[in-house]
Amino acid sequence: MALFIPEWTRASGRQLQLKRVLNALDEVSVVRQPLRKPLREDLEAPELFIEHPEHGWLALAVDDTPFDALDADQLFANDTRAAFDARLLAWRARLPPQLPLLVLLWSCSDAEARTLVRQLGAHPGLHLLARERFTEDGAAGLMALQRPIAPEDEDKLRTAFFPESALPIAAVARRRFRRDNGATLFLDAQQEWASKLDLDMDDALPEEQAAAASDFAVRLVNGVAGSGKTLIALSRALLLARRHPQERVLILIHNTPIVADIRERLHRAHGRLPQNLDITTYSSWAHRQWRRLYQSPLAMPDSPGTLPQLVRRLRGNWPELKLNEAQLIEEFDFLNEMLVASEAEYMDTSRAGRGFALRAKERSEVWQLFEAVTAALHEQGLRMWSTVATDICRAPDHAGLERYEHILVDEAQFFAPSWFHTVKLALRPQGRLFLCADPNQGFMKSRLSWRNAGLDVSGRTKKLLRSYRTTQAILYTAGTLLNRAVQDDPEHYLAPDYAGMEQGAPPILLRVASPQDAVDRAVNEIVALAERHALPLSSFLVIYGAGTPKKLLYERLCRALGEGRIWWLNKDKKQPPGGYGPDYLRLANLETATGLEGAVVFLLGMEDLLFDGATERTADARKLYMAMTRASHRLVLLSSAELPADAQALFRVNA
Repeated sequence: MALFIPEWTRASGRQLQLKRVLNALDEVSVVRQPLRKPLREDLEAPELFIEHPEHGWLALAVDDTPFDALDADQLFANDTRAAFDARLLAWRARLPPQLPLLVLLWSCSDAEARTLVRQLGAHPGLHLLARERFTEDGAAGLMALQRPIAPEDEDKLRTAFFPESALPIAAVARRRFRRDNGATLFLDAQQEWASKLDLDMDDALPEEQAAAASDFAVRLVNGVAGSGKTLIALSRALLLARRHPQERVLILIHNTPIVADIRERLHRAHGRLPQNLDITTYSSWAHRQWRRLYQSPLAMPDSPGTLPQLVRRLRGNWPELKLNEAQLIEEFDFLNEMLVASEAEYMDTSRAGRGFALRAKERSEVWQLFEAVTAALHEQGLRMWSTVATDICRAPDHAGLERYEHILVDEAQFFAPSWFHTVKLALRPQGRLFLCADPNQGFMKSRLSWRNAGLDVSGRTKKLLRSYRTTQAILYTAGTLLNRAVQDDPEHYLAPDYAGMEQGAPPILLRVASPQDAVDRAVNEIVALAERHALPLSSFLVIYGAGTPKKLLYERLCRALGEGRIWWLNKDKKQPPGGYGPDYLRLANLETATGLEGAVVFLLGMEDLLFDGATERTADARKLYMAMTRASHRLVLLSSAELPADAQALFRVNA
């Protein structure tokens, strides 16, 4: 069955007859329908374009004019026929010379269509066909008409009729299967299809829209690392903002560094964003909404040690509690994120995947301590970060919330239930929620389901299994290490499709004596690679873990490459140190590297994540998988510890 872009979910009448024939095309065929609103009003476009990787392209137009109005053998001149001829010429002029154009004469018989062909004379690449002949010839007839076109003509065709399918940002690392490096890059068919899901409802009648989404509509795209989820979300957001300039579009990203990185690349690609499009982190957005609702400043503890010290001071009232301060704070966050409102509710709340068990008595004591800590913070005008979303949800009046017709969430697997609830509150009636997630990188911070988060995605989920960022060797290594922990659990592991992927070189393991040696070795290797292969610094991404002396790493990189050439995303969070434009090597902490990508990625300080396969370390396995799959061409892991034998066998080991 062919892939329809956008999907035809409301096909009726003529579309149903067309779809019966088009559905018989094979599964690698793509049937594209140009979106009218992004195109210029004066652009004449055939209704459909059919693409096949081997057979080529075919443009298809449908004309309803009856034969009596088109017959050129009538006594008097015919304005309708003149308009028909002009339309054919306009279509033909807009298409590449090699691209055939099939015009379906919907209201003409086969004999009448042949008469019109005779009257028109020879027109290379133009075919007229009656509806009955189209139905009889079926998919085979369409395939016989398709012709390959030159890559440069294909780029021009996509630019003219499908401009929204161009990559929304200048990709740092994207695998190229066919085009040369000077060509425009476009979304893959599966990515373009995902970015345009449900867009047919834009043209539905108001009563159809109301019937389809009486509250709000949700769509989930699950994809492996590098499948283009962020590109899909950005492409869809830009498309919605341009198609509906009077509607507000919000895209929420998990962490600040990726927002800064995306804004920098959008600046390079587009100059500026549509005024009705907002791209921000959930944290920044939630802070803004809290202040709008409560009309007061929002204050958090000013020191990382404040909350642990407060917990340590108050826990003395419950001396039998065995959990340490970090575990208690993590449990407090869990209570806020799950919107637990009472001790009784806490007793009934599932804690599956929390990593440590609590008996009923312990839960009761944790709840009492949670209330005491929350009250003590409130007395100082402070609150835990996890309380912000809870406060928004429990506000007596939500009239002050900013409202949106469309909200898109990237890296949705990291969102907590309370976060999703705030997002739903911000959707206008019949608004649309579009989620992109990778279950391999973790899910909902705990072993929860989308339904637990208040989202029904049954029948509304699409999967993207092909990675365009990385190589088979890198993805296989990362997936194998992850699978040691998740054991092919289909709920939490999305198996990639390796078909057609470039094999690539195995990841490199560099053995070093200490974390300081790892810094020196990484800097030397980066300098050598940049000079030997004339690589731009933007090709490099360095990710460091908890055991890395980060300031030393930053200083050594600055000394070797230039202070103004290193963008430490955890230091310069809003934009590059020298502004947009110059070429930078990017440096990021492991916890904030989600969504980043680089042609060459160096990983330091990952020793704690290279475990022996114990399932209780699943969270570490997911972090390592995320970090490894940031790389598109080369991955270098530096380690001062001995890897397990089965893990080490996946790497090319260098001393």
